[in-house]
Amino acid sequence: MTGASSGIGRETALLLAKEGHSLVLNARREKPLNKLAEVCMAEGARSVNVVAGDVTDQETGQKIAASVRQLEGELVLVNNAGFVEFGEFHESDIEGASRMVDVILTGTMRTTHALLPLMLADGKGTVVNVLSVAAKTEFPGAAAYCAAKAGALMFSRALSEGYRQKGVRVTSILPGSTDTPIWDPMESHPPREDMMPATAVAEAIRGAINAPRDRSIDEIVLTPPKGIL
Repeated sequence: MTGASSGIGRETALLLAKEGHSLVLNARREKPLNKLAEVCMAEGARSVNVVAGDVTDQETGQKIAASVRQLEGELVLVNNAGFVEFGEFHESDIEGASRMVDVILTGTMRTTHALLPLMLADGKGTVVNVLSVAAKTEFPGAAAYCAAKAGALMFSRALSEGYRQKGVRVTSILPGSTDTPIWDPMESHPPREDMMPATAVAEAIRGAINAPRDRSIDEIVLTPPKGIL
């Protein structure tokens, strides 16, 4: 799982740990990953490996693949790494915009490219891409973020059509506003009390992972009770 150190990724890891899954946790920061690994083991995980690294680095995907190669059972990849910067595009730092595309879209492609051969060798596997309603809805001040998420959604759809006959399921999770640390540095954002908790999205991810093999869940859209904020 990428982006595992906080927010949706962390909550998903804890839910899966309680079910006795073996986990490989990835994020850039090693210290919070190690702390999470300890909690996951205490919650019941069969095993937990930590791979610290940036998903835009090809070596990170290779390290994740090497780590999961040792595990038993169906291989599941949860692509959750991402961040957002809001603002008028013409006033934004173009490097920051490019970085969003690199992490959200290219990073997802890199980790999937690294793990897909293992799934094909097993004849089964599941890829869950954590995206956003921004993949389908345009938001002013979020042009690069919307573009990155929309690209990742189309990547997921094409991947699903290309590999479903080979036993690989691909699910896109499209949450609305979710209360995670991603909002912490922002001065302006929707009221956090109106957002979904990260556990709501984590439960949807767990549902896609645990779905019987007689079905494929292509997309799940979740919004707060008040709708898109």
